[in-house]
Amino acid sequence: MKKKWIKRIVLLVLIVVLVGFGIFKLVSCKKDGIDSKLDDVQKNLTAYHMEANMEFHNGDDIRDYLVKVSYKKDGTSNYFRVSLLDKGINQEQIIIRNGNGVFVLTPALNQVYKFKGDWPLNGAKPYLYQSMLDVLHNKHELAKTEDGYLITSTPNYKNSPNWTRQEMKMTKQLKPVWVHIYDKNNDVAVKVTFIKVEFDPSFADNYFEVSDNMTQARVDLSSTTTSTINDLPLYPTNAIISATLKEQSVIQVGGMTQHILTYEGEEAFTVVQYILTSNEEMVVSEVSGELVEIAGQMGILSNQQLIYEYNGVRYHIYSEKLSVAKLIELALGMEVVAAK
Repeated sequence: MKKKWIKRIVLLVLIVVLVGFGIFKLVSCKKDGIDSKLDDVQKNLTAYHMEANMEFHNGDDIRDYLVKVSYKKDGTSNYFRVSLLDKGINQEQIIIRNGNGVFVLTPALNQVYKFKGDWPLNGAKPYLYQSMLDVLHNKHELAKTEDGYLITSTPNYKNSPNWTRQEMKMTKQLKPVWVHIYDKNNDVAVKVTFIKVEFDPSFADNYFEVSDNMTQARVDLSSTTTSTINDLPLYPTNAIISATLKEQSVIQVGGMTQHILTYEGEEAFTVVQYILTSNEEMVVSEVSGELVEIAGQMGILSNQQLIYEYNGVRYHIYSEKLSVAKLIELALGMEVVAAK
């Protein structure tokens, strides 16, 4: 009887050792894989510079950008510089975050908006490396390839509810290769293809300074034209909205011609639009509101109003009924057809 108990105890100890070894081996293998690399990358992430071609698909309309993203950790502060060059209209928008705030620069207009807030770390961005690393911390599917990893996840872009699947390709060193986002119809909504990734860049002392960036961007302007739009108003013909045009009018405000469109119905809204002109001197305006992204451009959300500038036209879209996603859809729909 005593021998049987001894054998049982030995067997139990052996099982515990084997199970423990198995768990240790599993954890070790996991830590030797992507989790270990992820820990190392985040621990040592003090700067990067990335460049990519980025496409936003909205039906038949495709916006094609060259995007350049720079990041530097300065003590406890995170500095960012994002350049978004719209290839279709050859206009650039630069977003800078430094120790003084968040700034949106439009060189063609010599205009700067200043914001408070945690942009761009306040939400996922398809071109932002921090957003890609966040995917690996949340629920995802990972497949090993010969040259890296393919990561599939559910997108988390709060103002884009129609985006339902994201695929991301990374090298073995966790450098991004591409990001594809698909909508609910499984059509491509966003494609980001990286052409340059550096994790050890050096930046000049004034690299994240607003005035220096604007001065250089103004020098680099290939055209002084602020807009290719000659006639207003533009109508939201590419937006699916339950509303019909009730009234339109034209007013003069400070010598500027403004067009007002009033829509009534289940999703009623009003649009005010006008063509902008360039400022001779750089104008900095402090803005209260939330910075939102609209297919590669920046908009301002404040008090049920979306302010959006594209191709030299400023839109003020007001609604007490529409969600932010619907306001963005309206803004994008204004680009397509000018009714006569």
